[in-house]
Amino acid sequence: MHVFPSTILLLAAGALALPASQAARNVTIDSSLVPHFSIVAGSGIGAGGVAIPKTCPPARQAFIDKLSTNVANGNVLGTKISFNANPQVQDTNTNKLRATAMIITLQSFSGVKGVGCPGTSTPELLTQQKTGVVSS
Repeated sequence: MHVFPSTILLLAAGALALPASQAARNVTIDSSLVPHFSIVAGSGIGAGGVAIPKTCPPARQAFIDKLSTNVANGNVLGTKISFNANPQVQDTNTNKLRATAMIITLQSFSGVKGVGCPGTSTPELLTQQKTGVVSS
């Protein structure tokens, strides 16, 4: 059996192309799955009077966009997240997982792990994470 250099080249090219051939998932998060934040950016005061950066919480659409990217990636800077993007699914455990994914996104919002907005900048997410109940 003769193996021709062109066959080897094609096999090698095919092997290298496999990961690139997987299209990145595109996830759009329904805004109804993200509670409206009661804390206003610029106040510098979060839940319980805790000091927060004046840039927190982020603008709603910027947050939803970042969350959509993170959910599509399945992680936030290496921390795995789980977020069911189907608004029809509203069980307690699913809502707790969604809140956790949103808090992790929030806490690394700047693009640096752990450098973002603290959970106290969005008390709605903290409550949802504990109870599984979504605030409106």
